[in-house]
Amino acid sequence: MNRSFQSLAGALALASGLGLAQSSVAATINFDGFADFQNINGVDLGGVTVTNPSGVVEIYANGRFGVSNSSPGNAIGSFTGGATSINPMIFTFSAPTSFVTLFGGDEGGDIDSWSLTVYDAQVGGNVLGTTASGDFIGSPYIGLTLAAASILRAEAVWTGTSAGIGFDDLSFDQVTQIPLPAPALLLGAGLAGLIGMARRRKAG
Repeated sequence: MNRSFQSLAGALALASGLGLAQSSVAATINFDGFADFQNINGVDLGGVTVTNPSGVVEIYANGRFGVSNSSPGNAIGSFTGGATSINPMIFTFSAPTSFVTLFGGDEGGDIDSWSLTVYDAQVGGNVLGTTASGDFIGSPYIGLTLAAASILRAEAVWTGTSAGIGFDDLSFDQVTQIPLPAPALLLGAGLAGLIGMARRRKAG
């Protein structure tokens, strides 16, 4: 059997044995489907869960953040009862994620800053990357992005000096295993059978 045919048959036989392929699906969560003041701490948002040490991840509906500042569309935060933001805002992914993008801000007049860090475990683990916004004032919200293999958790930390910020438009990309279509499996199995027959004839 020539090498090219052997390589092709081997690959297809492996595919038929595993019956799996990888699929990458991107998602963006803008929090706009929730009611003002709603607490979504620990709620499965579809591939990601958001939590905060305070037990409160509050929805800030359009035009409301804290007392006088506003957010573009709905945003989330832990700025409740007149206290400053409680760190960190934790995003836990149900499957490995290859990138995370998040926006933070409040459109107020104070100076804000925040950082984003990603990890390889849902709890603890190793830091895969970190980035910071630097100081900014008001609008627009500042977006931060980190890319790495197998991100399972992201933590957003407000580092300003006055009150806090809201977070919005979380985007991420998850890699999942999907079954191969039946024709591909049958083709792999058929080629594996042909290889076996050719080997038996050669041996005889």
